[in-house]
Amino acid sequence: GSGKSTLLALLAGLATPRHGRIVIDDVTLSDASANLLRRKMAWIGQNPHLFAGSIAGNIRLHRTDICQSDIADALRLARLDSVAEAHGHQLIGENGAGLSGGEGLRLTLARAAAAKGAGLIIADEPTAHLDHRTAADITEALLKLSAGRTLIVATHDPVLAGRMDRIIHLNERFWEAAP
Repeated sequence: GSGKSTLLALLAGLATPRHGRIVIDDVTLSDASANLLRRKMAWIGQNPHLFAGSIAGNIRLHRTDICQSDIADALRLARLDSVAEAHGHQLIGENGAGLSGGEGLRLTLARAAAAKGAGLIIADEPTAHLDHRTAADITEALLKLSAGRTLIVATHDPVLAGRMDRIIHLNERFWEAAP
């Protein structure tokens, strides 16, 4: 209710600000610049959309610059390689039918990991509704993925928040930055 998801959607160009502007890498986010800026971002949403098709296809998303070795690396980082191997060439259904919630989130993480040019990773509640072990795995994978990149996370998870370099608390009245 404090605007965390809205703030992330604004940064990703998925929502339009009513006032002011958003500047990323000295480029003002606009309709004209959104596609260019999005190529430099990886989005891990609260409710990731998974498409009916193969696991590899859900990672690639028609991006021609992603090869099989990129997909294999992304699957390993997301700890989804054994699931992909077990699935073989079997297709998953729309919205990840055939995968658990944690596996679906890992697939979204693998999708982000395959985006090599993404200098900004935006993750909205990536550990919500997960058991402790899966949440810990997702946290470790996010931290590994974000090495040398900027990671912005919205979370209620105190363990994940505690692993961040900087925390900004949002509430209804103001934002408070913690060192």
